[in-house]
Amino acid sequence: MRRYTTLAMESHGDIRCITLDRPERRNAFDSRMMSELTQAFDESAQEPSLRGILLSSTGPVFCAGADLQWMQSTSPVSDAQATDDAHRLTRMYRAIDESPCPVIARVQGPAFGGGLGLMAVCDIVVAAEDATFSLSEARLGLIPAVIAPFLLRKAGESFLRRYALTGETFTTSVAHRFGLVHDVVSQGDLDDRITELIDAIRQLAPGATRNTKQLLLTIRPLTDQEREMTCAEANAEARCTPEAAEGLRAFSEKRPPHWANGQNQQSDREMPKDRHVASRPT
Repeated sequence: MRRYTTLAMESHGDIRCITLDRPERRNAFDSRMMSELTQAFDESAQEPSLRGILLSSTGPVFCAGADLQWMQSTSPVSDAQATDDAHRLTRMYRAIDESPCPVIARVQGPAFGGGLGLMAVCDIVVAAEDATFSLSEARLGLIPAVIAPFLLRKAGESFLRRYALTGETFTTSVAHRFGLVHDVVSQGDLDDRITELIDAIRQLAPGATRNTKQLLLTIRPLTDQEREMTCAEANAEARCTPEAAEGLRAFSEKRPPHWANGQNQQSDREMPKDRHVASRPT
């Protein structure tokens, strides 16, 4: 497994943990982190044995968006460089969004600007009840352009028009109301909820889970009629798979299917909690 300088990446059985590891810069993106996040998710996409990915961060801040110190170091920036950076950032978000297995975000603290973009491209977002958020780009003379398409799909136009045009800080309850956060828990319950979700994913058929994720990505740009046809074909294909045969047989025999028999699973004690517990704000 590749080693990174801005990330920590490790596998625990069939779950991969990718951790933003620039706490001294509030886990903000610079050029290297953008490249390494893209590489980490590209690498993970090539490993069919993975059942899920946990995206987390060290320190009290989940992600502060773009590193302003890095942006200032290239000021004044050329049109060519600004365009290249924007396309690389888009590529990073797409690598996460298009991950073939479920991606869970563990949001223990504030997320600003591009940090909200990370939440928007994860399948499941669990956030601490005291976390805060902001689309603060316009305060700096910037606009949330790269993350806008992802946020529009996840939280909707009403959310963007309300919070991108004020730059206000908002709470986890607001993020939950707009669908940007799925589960709101206390700081002390973050890891337990993550473990519950990982256990739930491990009860699913691995191939069916990946095919479901791919189907959702495939039908996103289609018309209603195209979606219906595509989904009907996917349904038929799924019924003919060995996984479907095993799942239906296990149900009739009142036993767990072979993928849920405990193989490659780890106990709650074995999940990588130490890094996160140590980073909780006091």
